Amino acid sequence: MVLDLEPHGPLPQQIYWRRRALALGIAVLVIGVIAAIVAVVVMNSTSSEQPTANESAASAEAAPPTPLPGENPEVKTPIQPPAQDAPPPTPTPTAAVVPPPLLQEGDDCPDSTLAVKGITNVPQYVVGDQPKFTMVVTNIGLVACQRDVGAAVLAAYVYSLDNQRLWSNLDCAPSNETLIKTFQPGEQVTTEVTWTGMSSAPNCPLPREPIGPGTYNLVVQLGNLRSAPVPFVLADSAAPPGQGTADGAQHMPIPGPVG
Repeated sequence: MVLDLEPHGPLPQQIYWRRRALALGIAVLVIGVIAAIVAVVVMNSTSSEQPTANESAASAEAAPPTPLPGENPEVKTPIQPPAQDAPPPTPTPTAAVVPPPLLQEGDDCPDSTLAVKGITNVPQYVVGDQPKFTMVVTNIGLVACQRDVGAAVLAAYVYSLDNQRLWSNLDCAPSNETLIKTFQPGEQVTTEVTWTGMSSAPNCPLPREPIGPGTYNLVVQLGNLRSAPVPFVLADSAAPPGQGTADGAQHMPIPGPVG
């Protein structure tokens, strides 16, 4: 079957061709208008979506964060600087502990290996008595050692209860005696001295006064090593036997002959 495109009719063929061309042009124009409308709609839709997204992002950036309950939005939280790594601790040098030298037999006795004490022959005297004091030096170490315990370095002292020095056996009877004694562990050396009851001071200045009734302390000293104080009572000679002055009474010098 052959398609016949030639116009047929009572009018001339030119008229029919013109009509066809006009119809085709109108159809093309309509299609172009529709395509233009569709393109404009699509472009407007795309451009409207992009500003909306940009505005949403900008508003999200500009909007302040919602404050927490109890938080003041006007008070800004300080920005904490990043924590820095702490420097490693500097090692502290440890000093070597040097042990004390071992004491060999026959070495000089250090103070730490000796003990000194005083002993009164009775706990109470009467004014006018001459108390006898015993000085005791003991080796409390574990090794035999030697020490000078002569009269030049071993002394007895009498103190008041307020620690006032009243007498020493070396004040008026100084000595240069040297007595090197070898102490076995636990061995003691005793020396006895007599107190006349008079006050004294270094170099024995005069006048010397009798010490009055009261409570006093006996202290024995060997070099820098001192004993614990030993209290004793010096009672008034007029008081009944066994009664002395109260503890803590100060000494009362009694006028008497110098001697």
